[in-house]
Amino acid sequence: MQTVLIVILLLVVSLFALSSTSQSYASAKQAQAAIEASHATQIANTGNLVTIVTVALVILAALAAVVLVAWLLLRTPAQSNRRWVSGTNADWEYLPQPQPNVLVPALLTMLLYQMIQSQQEQHQQNEQLWMMNEPVNDLPGLPDQTPWDF
Repeated sequence: MQTVLIVILLLVVSLFALSSTSQSYASAKQAQAAIEASHATQIANTGNLVTIVTVALVILAALAAVVLVAWLLLRTPAQSNRRWVSGTNADWEYLPQPQPNVLVPALLTMLLYQMIQSQQEQHQQNEQLWMMNEPVNDLPGLPDQTPWDF
């Protein structure tokens, strides 16, 4: 009986030892997974940092391009409307400037003419439509066609 009790006790102790070993193995795997997750997070953070730096550089390049274009436009003098006239009195002569508002009255007149013409055509079409749908006999009367006497 004592030997059976010792054998059972040894079995219980070995079960505890095996469970402790498997728990240690699970803890080691969990620690390894945490380390791998940490590495993945570091890689993602590095990618985010590269993206932010790239966007910042693109914004700085665009800003530099805008400043450069503005500086070039402000630095170059406006071209004058002059040309060189050769001859005995050689000198610069101013070119006549085109008048952009010269044609405005003519364009407005044409537009008004087109609008009136379009309105007249539409009015004629509507009038023809009414004439086609108008009854033949407008006079009110009795069913036997005798006029009303008052």
